[in-house]
This record gives sequence, structure tokens and C-alpha cells, in this order.
Amino acid sequence: MKKFRVMLAALLFGGMCFHAAAQDVAVFPQLGHSSGVNSAAFSPDGRTIVSGSSDTTLKLWDAATGREIRTLSGHSYYVSSAAFSPDGRTIVSGSWDNTLKLWDAATGREITQFISFTDGEWVVITPDGYYNASPNGDIHLNVRVGNSVYGIDQYRSTFYRSQIVEARLQGGPDPAHIAANIQDAASFAPPVVVIRSPENGAALAAGQVNLSVVIEDQKQPVKSVKFLVNGRLVGGDALNGISGARGGDLEATGIRPAQNQNRLEFVLPLTLDPGPNRIEVIAANAYSEGRDSIEVRYQAARQDILPNLWILSIGINRYDARQLTDLNYAVNDAKEIIAVFKTQEGKLYRKVNSLLIADGALAPTKDNIIDNFSYLKNAGQRDVVLLFIAGHGMNDDGGNYYLMPSDAAFNADGSIRRSKAISYREIQEVLEVPGQKLVFIDSCHSEGVSGRKTRGADNNQLVRALQDNSTVILTASRGNQLSQEIPEFEHGIFTYAIIQGMKGAADLIQDGAVTIKELDAYVSETVPLLAKGLQQPITATPEGYVNFVVADLK
Repeated sequence: MKKFRVMLAALLFGGMCFHAAAQDVAVFPQLGHSSGVNSAAFSPDGRTIVSGSSDTTLKLWDAATGREIRTLSGHSYYVSSAAFSPDGRTIVSGSWDNTLKLWDAATGREITQFISFTDGEWVVITPDGYYNASPNGDIHLNVRVGNSVYGIDQYRSTFYRSQIVEARLQGGPDPAHIAANIQDAASFAPPVVVIRSPENGAALAAGQVNLSVVIEDQKQPVKSVKFLVNGRLVGGDALNGISGARGGDLEATGIRPAQNQNRLEFVLPLTLDPGPNRIEVIAANAYSEGRDSIEVRYQAARQDILPNLWILSIGINRYDARQLTDLNYAVNDAKEIIAVFKTQEGKLYRKVNSLLIADGALAPTKDNIIDNFSYLKNAGQRDVVLLFIAGHGMNDDGGNYYLMPSDAAFNADGSIRRSKAISYREIQEVLEVPGQKLVFIDSCHSEGVSGRKTRGADNNQLVRALQDNSTVILTASRGNQLSQEIPEFEHGIFTYAIIQGMKGAADLIQDGAVTIKELDAYVSETVPLLAKGLQQPITATPEGYVNFVVADLK
């Protein structure tokens, strides 16, 4: 193709005219866009031009001849900007529909779209429905099944595939071992859950209520049922009184119905808290979740029996592997978290039980950490569980999160030696206990140590992996941000903010108590200030969770 330098001279309604030297002019035909052109850009090799228009489309043009190559359709409002990637393989476009889209330049196929929301959450979604998101980003998306609309979070187990999204962004094939059949999922509505009694809004004089529930799925067997009271997962012995369910297994986190049951009808005795109680029932089929909830009030003067608190606190300063730098204050963080919650013994908790795994105590090797994860299984039905982790975290080249124990090691090619690291799946299993659960994680100090074989810990991925319906999660930073330590405080910034908040700085309404929402607000504001904007924590909360007190200051 004849090479020449081209200068953009005009963008015309219904057509474009590009001027070069006097003897070399490429005139774009009056056909093409049906409305004004807002943006145009050359490919890196100068052979192709992309234009974005108010007619909601992008078009590719042959720069030498002005011939239209293809149209890219997908935006729902004006296209405001368009550009090629440096290698020319992809095109990015922005639109007044509040999305960015990434396109394959060779085929015109949409790869992904990026959506950001005013609350700071975001979603990246592929044309066939796979998505990645910030911890609470998927509350903004819906799924249509027939004439009904459901939140995409109800289909999270099927559609949330961060590794597929990442593979698409990199231009690679989908990881076969984590693929899901979205076409099947979109054909099946979630189970219908109906709480028959007690009546929503009821004021109850007794501390125990018989919860009557009907669950029905027209096409799929019901796979599992979970119950929550004020965000606490009901399981284990508390399920023994259930009646009416036809077979199935009672588990630590709910019930697993016998095979091929499309309808369940049962009564479960539940123990209520004094004051307001939010009761939730969540049923899942192979693809999605259905839920129902009510709020009732137990008219009791006070809570006679306080719950116990069980803390597993892990702090790792010293590492055997030369690829991992030692930390200064992770151990101090782990110790002081125990100490600040210990002050609540006799106030919020009957007893504060704790196990410290850290340098100078029980050595934070992989074996010791894994062997003692079971400590949290001592928690009773009405108890509270707290998992605290401070140390290095990393993601492998597939995006999987690993906590690096003190004896972590790497293979010759720089990849994580999985036999010497703790995967997010192993951390997930720790939290498969009933009760109310808090997770504080400051494990994102590490940057990748070996190119593409490892990466700094992606806390978004970790949070999504740990999310369930009864866990409140606070982590030190977003995405691949690095957590910071402050020598004058002898703490990581994140843990320092938690400790100060628990001591009273987070008592925003000055009522002598710190709630989890107040602590979240204080930490979310304080950490970026101390880190000069370089670190923003993440909070992930269960849908509809009830605020609760974490520190009694009286």
C-alpha cells in the first residue's frame, strides 16, 4: 500500500475527509455513519482508521482508499471516544452509555465491556455473560430469564469467572477447567423461596420461633438450603429440630436435600436475638440462588447469654525464600488485634478465645497454619469468629490467590510452589462454620517476584472468593495496591486504623459503642489519608446484613 502521512482536517456529518500532501487525498464517502462523528484514530501502522459516532457505532476504514471495512455495534448511546491499542490488535471505545468496550480489531468482535458505578464499584463482563467485579459490583447487574429479572449475584456461582475474563483480555483461550455452561444457566430460574411464618414485622414474646418454609423449583432439583439470623449462619446442631424435610444431610452450614427434590416444605425452630431479627432463607439449584427474608422483633429486655469470640490471628514477619522481603510489623498487628478484642470479654463476649500463629509463638509455617485452621470450628452456633491474617499474599499466573507462610518456596521458573503455599480454597474451608464471621486481611505487601509467573496479591479476587452470606470482610487495599507499614506506629496502616477505631475513634455518633458499619467507615476514610491516597481498603458485606456492635466503650 502506498505510504503517506495523513493529517486529520475535518470530521463531517455523514462522512469524513482526510487530507495529506496536495497530491495524496483520501476522501471518505458520504455513506457510513448516520450521525456526527465524535472521535477518530489511526492504527499504529497507519493503515486503518477507527471512528466513533453519535449513531452509537464504530466503523473501521481503509486509510488509503476510504473504503469502509466493517461496523462495530454494541453501545446503546453516543460513542464519545475510540482508539487502537499500541499493538493494533484491539480497539477501546467509550460511550455516554457509561461503558468502555474492548474490541478485536481483526474481527470486530466485542471482547469485554467495562462498567463503573457512582459508588466506586465496577464490573467487567463478556458478551456471553462471564464477569469479574469489585466485591459488591454485581449488585448492579440483572439477569432476565423469560419475563422475570433476577440479580446477577443470584447466579454468581455460574457467571462469576474472573479467570475467563482475564484470559479474554489477554487474547488467550478460556481455561477449560473452570468453564460454565451459561446457556443452560440462563434457561433456569432460581428456586422460589417463601417464608410462611412468622409474619414479616411480627413482634414476638418468645425467644424461639418455628420458621415455616416452602421451596420450589420448576425445573431443577434443590441442591442446598442455608439459614441466617442477623447475618449468622445457622448450622450444625441447631438444625436437628427440623421437621418435614424429606431426607438429606444436615451440614455445618445448612442442609443438603436428598437427590431430585424439586419441592421442600419444612419447619425449623430458630433461636432469636433480643431486639430486631432478620431471618433469611437461601436455596440453590445447580446454577443459581433464590431467597426470601423477613424481619421480626423479639421483645426481650436483654441478652442473658453472651456469645463467645474465637480469634485465629496469623502474623508473618520472616520468610525463608529470598524472593520475599521480610516484614516489620505483621506479628505486632496479629498480637494487637487479639489484645483490642480481648477488652470486650465480659462486655460483648462471655469469653474471648484466641490462637496466635506468628514468629516467636507458634511458627507460621504452612503445616502449622493448616493444622490449626480447625481451631475456629470450636465456635458454637451463636458465637462469633474472627480470622486475621497479616503477611505476604500473591497470585499465580492464573490469578489464584495464595497466602505465603514463613516457609513458602518457589519453583525454578519462579512460579509458586503450591505445596508450600496456602490457597484461597483452603482459607475458604476455614470459614465453613456456622455463626457470625469477621475476616480482616492485610496480605498484599508483595509484588510479583518473577515476571508473569507471579503477581502481587489481587485483593478483589480474594474477597470474591471468600464472600458468602454470613461473612463481613475487610482487606487492606484494592486490586494490586501495596499495603504500607508505619514505623512510628509499629503497625501496618490498615491494622492501625482498625485498632484505633476499636478503641473509640470509630464511635462516630458518640454513643459509647462502635458498630461494624462505623468501623468500616472509619477504616475506609483513615487508611487513604495515612497512605496519601495510595491505599484504599475493601469491605464486602452480606446482602441485607444487620449492623452489629464490635466494641463496647462503656
